[in-house]
Amino acid sequence: MPANEAHVRGVSTLDMLKLMATVLMIVDHAGLYFADGNWLRIIGRPAAIIFGFLIGFSGSSRVPPVWIGLGLGLTLLEGWLFPQKMDRGLDILISLALTRIAMPFFERLHASGPLYLAPAAVLLLLVAEPLNKSLEYATEVTVVALLALAVRLDSGGPGQKAARDAIALIALAGLSLIAIRHFELEGWQAVACMAAIGGTVLALSRFERRPAPPPAVLAPLMRFVGRNTLWIYAIHLAVFQIAAWWFLHAPEAD
Repeated sequence: MPANEAHVRGVSTLDMLKLMATVLMIVDHAGLYFADGNWLRIIGRPAAIIFGFLIGFSGSSRVPPVWIGLGLGLTLLEGWLFPQKMDRGLDILISLALTRIAMPFFERLHASGPLYLAPAAVLLLLVAEPLNKSLEYATEVTVVALLALAVRLDSGGPGQKAARDAIALIALAGLSLIAIRHFELEGWQAVACMAAIGGTVLALSRFERRPAPPPAVLAPLMRFVGRNTLWIYAIHLAVFQIAAWWFLHAPEAD
């Protein structure tokens, strides 16, 4: 096999998922810092959902210290640049780290009975909105991680498919409701938000990791993004925050 073909074959659906999440994340943050309407933020809704899914799908409970450092650093940077922002919570990296720490507990719960994850998802969504005031996406990413856990551990046994589908429906309804209320969406924007979240959740509930070689020209990009997602997130967010502060405070031209 030629070397370039082997390089392309090393790309999987997981790399595709990371690339998609990264692009949508940048769109979402462009809407947050530079746009007045909600449309870019609606388009970007799947990003946090995919990142939460990746946490549960990885099967790891180890939290690299850099997650905590970057999460606190980005939180402090936003607080320094925009002290007037009252609804600021700890960065989503902290939520993802806490979710990773909690995953062994949910794996044991799944071992006791896969369907036990469904009421756990409901309870997590019930406390999500109050927690969002101090922690970005709080337990929302944990709920999606539970879906990923159910997908990863689904071996066709009794209750496993039912648990996966139940959590998907719970996540679809709960995450849509939270987003619509948070952004105060109405009409077509509310419909579009539900479609973006629902389509993402349902697609993830059928996710499989398998080789997915893209066009050779895209393989290096996908591998780069897949291995540097954390730094892409942190660097672009800091740049967006500083740029938004600059545009807000730059003196007007005469």
